[in-house]
Amino acid sequence: MSHKEIFLLDELFDFPAIKGITEDFILNNPGNIPVYGGKKTETPIGYVRDNLPQVKYFENCLAWNREGSVGYVFYHKHKFTTNDHHRPMILKEEYRDAINLEYIRIVIEKELLNLGLSWSKTASKEKLKELEIEIFIDLEKQNEIANKYKKFQKIKKKIEEYSEKLKNISVKILNNCKMITINLSDVTLFSLFIGKRILKQDLIKNNNKKLLVPIYSANVFKPFGYTNNTFIDDFSTPSLIWGIDGIFDWNYIPKNQPFYPTDHCGVLKVKNSNINPEYLLYALRSNKDDYGFNRTFRASLANIKEYVTVEIPIKENGEFDIDKQNEIVEKYKKIENLRIKTLKMLEELKYIEIDIES
Repeated sequence: MSHKEIFLLDELFDFPAIKGITEDFILNNPGNIPVYGGKKTETPIGYVRDNLPQVKYFENCLAWNREGSVGYVFYHKHKFTTNDHHRPMILKEEYRDAINLEYIRIVIEKELLNLGLSWSKTASKEKLKELEIEIFIDLEKQNEIANKYKKFQKIKKKIEEYSEKLKNISVKILNNCKMITINLSDVTLFSLFIGKRILKQDLIKNNNKKLLVPIYSANVFKPFGYTNNTFIDDFSTPSLIWGIDGIFDWNYIPKNQPFYPTDHCGVLKVKNSNINPEYLLYALRSNKDDYGFNRTFRASLANIKEYVTVEIPIKENGEFDIDKQNEIVEKYKKIENLRIKTLKMLEELKYIEIDIES
């Protein structure tokens, strides 16, 4: 049976003294050698030239975040250098054939994150030297755990990718019914307007948000803040809102639910009782990516009126078919409920951790 032993990191690693690279230095010496900082992921903060005389380079070693996202540890197999937030630790020569670097990286990171370090409590070199870790002595056991962890991380990455795709997916239900294409500029059917700017001093901090009016801005799914009044007089019918800047999308606000749209948020009200606002939401969301709205080509009121159209079911006599709309809404709701449940399960899977003790 594999057994463990306890070591101080100072027994296993050398901690070279370095002077971290600055942003100005990176800008003045562009190249292809990654410079790492205190990020949570192995993402460089920039790149510099190789063989600069005043720079210390490292390769095939561990490095940890002493500041920033404190406590995260990385195994950099390629040549790299760092700023002051990220520091290398070099496995001593006598342990090169006895320790799997990926395995010990996992162990060290777990210990550091359990310490709950932050910007105010940095993971200094002195703290790391005195850190005790318990590791398996058997190299085969280390390799087994490292390989298991690698496979597990690949699965988690796939889960995150699927979650992102599912969050942004657009669903369009095909129906064999007669449809008419309507432009949102049709004033007989729709009322569209842009919200009003609100100042920071008008925001209200209150734990009981149910008593306050949510403020929506470019993000139409998460309130920007809360206030105690709104310039909109009538909430007797539902509203659709869209974000003018950033990621273009629509959201549904039920009737009798006051809200405050800022000047980065548009509002659509349906005037015709034979058009179901919920159907309109799903229909508009199904083709929201077709227009290419972004921070440059904004979803302004003028662009929404000029470019955005929607298909609505009609009867043989040309009237809007509210029954068919309601039927389609129920189908969309079932799909949406399934999407939400799946996202919830994927989110739970993301936080499952592998047991490195066995």
